[in-house]
Amino acid sequence: MTIPTISMADLGDKFSGSGVVPGYDVNEEFIRKAVNDVDANVLRMAIYQITRDEKIKNMTVHKKAIRGGVLYDYILSKEDEDYVRAKVLEYLLKGPQSKPTPPTREEAYSMMDIFSDKPMREKPGEPSFDYDEAYEELAIDDYPRAVNWSAGQPSSETLQKWKVLVVGAGISGLAAAIPLQKLGIPFQIVERLDNVGGTWLLNSYPGARVDTMSFLFQYKFEKNYPWTEYFACAGETRQYLEHIAMKYHVANKITFNTEVVSAVWSEADKCYTVKTVGKDGSESVSKYNAIISASGLFSTPNAMPDIPGIKDFKGPIFHTAHWDHDVSISGKRIAQIGTGSTGAQLAPCLAVEAKHLAVYQRTPNWMFKVEGYRNKVTPEMRWLCSHLPSYWNWFCWVTFYRSLHLASLQLRDEVYEAEGGVVNKRNAALRETLYNYMENELEGRPDLLAKMTPSYAPLVRRLVVDNGFFQTLKRDNVELVTEGIERITETGIQTKDGQHREFDIIALGAGFKTSQYLWPVNYVGRDGMTLEKAWKLDGARSYLGMSMPHYPNLFTLYGPNHQPRGGSLYSYGEIWARYAVASIVGMIERGAVSMEVKEDTFQSYQKKLDAQNKKLLWESKGSSYYVNEHGRQAVNMPWTTAEYHPMIAQPNFDDYKLDFEGKHTNGTNGINGTNGTNGSIHA
Repeated sequence: MTIPTISMADLGDKFSGSGVVPGYDVNEEFIRKAVNDVDANVLRMAIYQITRDEKIKNMTVHKKAIRGGVLYDYILSKEDEDYVRAKVLEYLLKGPQSKPTPPTREEAYSMMDIFSDKPMREKPGEPSFDYDEAYEELAIDDYPRAVNWSAGQPSSETLQKWKVLVVGAGISGLAAAIPLQKLGIPFQIVERLDNVGGTWLLNSYPGARVDTMSFLFQYKFEKNYPWTEYFACAGETRQYLEHIAMKYHVANKITFNTEVVSAVWSEADKCYTVKTVGKDGSESVSKYNAIISASGLFSTPNAMPDIPGIKDFKGPIFHTAHWDHDVSISGKRIAQIGTGSTGAQLAPCLAVEAKHLAVYQRTPNWMFKVEGYRNKVTPEMRWLCSHLPSYWNWFCWVTFYRSLHLASLQLRDEVYEAEGGVVNKRNAALRETLYNYMENELEGRPDLLAKMTPSYAPLVRRLVVDNGFFQTLKRDNVELVTEGIERITETGIQTKDGQHREFDIIALGAGFKTSQYLWPVNYVGRDGMTLEKAWKLDGARSYLGMSMPHYPNLFTLYGPNHQPRGGSLYSYGEIWARYAVASIVGMIERGAVSMEVKEDTFQSYQKKLDAQNKKLLWESKGSSYYVNEHGRQAVNMPWTTAEYHPMIAQPNFDDYKLDFEGKHTNGTNGINGTNGTNGSIHA
């Protein structure tokens, strides 16, 4: 594994330092370009933290509507921009200086308040904002979401009584393993694939790429990673996760090519008996005091969708998550089934090489353009992140802050809907903006425009980044097929209008089994409880997305209703992991052997969750994988990240039944902390 490296030999004496891209002379012209190419308001945050210049602090920030008034940017006047850039340039041209003292938490809160047109505390709901979450996103601390022992690490004898199983070595699994490693709690990771990466190891199809900016889609404990692209391709994402596993010393705790088959709670032993099966068929049985399931939402592809005749096709046929790189696509007739996020990335790549590409679409998706989606991170940008103190922190923070703006587009306005509108006014504005963009991209092809226009509101389904998909549909060798598929034959696909098209290759962008949480493990809890019994009424449910009655010491990361409405999966992987690991720390420090969420706490949470779900748009016409077979939205968190973060910042032991070697107690058992947690535990 190789990550981008830094060479000191390529720098002049005056501007030596870490993080400089090899092959560039770092002279004044280079620095001026670095300063002039980036957002002045982000520069302002960094240089104010360094200089505490009151003029910079008191600058007027203007709220600028972008994308038809759907989103906002926060800009300075030309005069103020020039002043900020001049101050930054003045600082950098002095050469390397001692790093300024980081702001305190309260100072950081005050700095956040000056970024936009109004202090965050004066902007209720626009966007919803939590200072503690935002401080973690600023990533000032080495480990912004660390879990620590309250009075020093317990004895080796105490720790050896515990062993934790982490299921999965993807984003969330690594987020859980790293604090366990730092705390000295024995653990093992079991991964069914042959490397770390989770869904980013599965998805290696042509064009695979993240749709969240890399400076947001990353862990906050890994500082200034040298991303080469603003939106990393799948290969770079896998490389990043491999780097994390090695750097933080958890790679040697992973058992690869091994699947967890079952985990059965033993009331006598107060642990789970876990059965695993290796790729070679070998079986193993081990006992674990706690399990952190990090198997993910997109870990199990719909490898063979329920299409008649799908096994009859004589040519190569494979799911995008099982892409066969040994099969040449050059000059071939290819069928692509699916036009979601994967399909929109894949089609432009296939079309360039294929003789003919037929794209089969069941439901159109709203697509939007992301400026710079395929752009490389420039040498100047990487240099600035490494040499202007706190610039990297504030650039990442601003990326996070902007991600919060979409949440209000999902909230139903009952008055607006009663007047005939759909969802709310801003959502309607988004719809118009997206339609106008699509109309422009498909100019001259009214047939494609009609087929590609969704009948539902934006964000009912996941928005899809246009990675050149609209332009691809206009190519002479590309065809969009919207007639339903009747069957797959030995040589091609027959649609319900009777037309048969012949193909050499069929690529299935058929999605994942998102409703099968924790699959394929057979989890058996207290009193013989199974997931089938627990979830038979209306699908998967949990408390805070993390825990369930009858399943002591089982913590689920990316569990039911766990997908965040802002921020990134990496951050929430850390937040979920903090909750799970802090729970385990709390049990060890209290001398408890198990914790199980109380039934009344669980049921009360479900009522609140269902009520909040009804306020949002996901169960409306056009619903997607968000909605399960019972018609209930079971994927997304119904609260904003600002509302949810305080709920999960640390475990409240009053919500749990604790077991002390067979003696059940409610809550703290006399441990300090009004919410049931030990007040000294940093979570």
